[in-house]
Amino acid sequence: MGTPNASVRKHIRRLPGEATEPTSTLVLTSHESWFVDVRILTTTRKDGTREALPIDGSPISRLEWAFAGKSHTTQSKVAGGPAHTVWSHDVDSQTSDPDMDEGDMYEQEDGDLLECGQNIDAETGEVKKYEELWHDVGVQLVGQEKDHVSVVLMADDESHSTKGMIVRVGNWCQGVLKVGEDTTVERWQWSHGDQWQLVAKLGQKSLICEATFHRTSLELGKVISHHDLDWKTVELYTWL
Repeated sequence: MGTPNASVRKHIRRLPGEATEPTSTLVLTSHESWFVDVRILTTTRKDGTREALPIDGSPISRLEWAFAGKSHTTQSKVAGGPAHTVWSHDVDSQTSDPDMDEGDMYEQEDGDLLECGQNIDAETGEVKKYEELWHDVGVQLVGQEKDHVSVVLMADDESHSTKGMIVRVGNWCQGVLKVGEDTTVERWQWSHGDQWQLVAKLGQKSLICEATFHRTSLELGKVISHHDLDWKTVELYTWL
């Protein structure tokens, strides 16, 4: 367990290739290590600036990958050695039978984390070594809240092949819902000091991210029904 955090990916490198970042990737991790990782392919204007992410649900082809689950980190027994993290994929947009997801985490001088591991390259089908550089974007207070808030909601309806997870960490909230082979993701951010703003949505289902915005209406274990799907509050945590 640790302090909830929000991290963006600065680049990915499949060795021996060059480092690139073709996506907008955000990972939200809760106090109990529940996480939602959403990776959306970006598009670039002629002047080199990135266009805003889609918020109307399409095209779903912009979703490179989204997955959610729980992470477990083991610290190195060697002074200065890397921590080793394993991420379970309880929800995965690409498969119902995910491969092992694990990597060694090397802290950089500027505080960023360099993740090193190996996995299957989706383009070639080959197992390749990779590097991903992660940057902690910090977590802000929201509105009149006196403490930072972290919330985790989970949905699991096996009879309809449905699983989902929503994680809010301070001023960020992100969710993924998979129904059969169809995936929907949403990303929200508290903006301009006065409102939550939907900054990305792909897929046509409806998530219940807004339920995490109202701290006083949440209770640990409480079930919230939305579009015939039950979402359970499995974590509710505050910190200074």
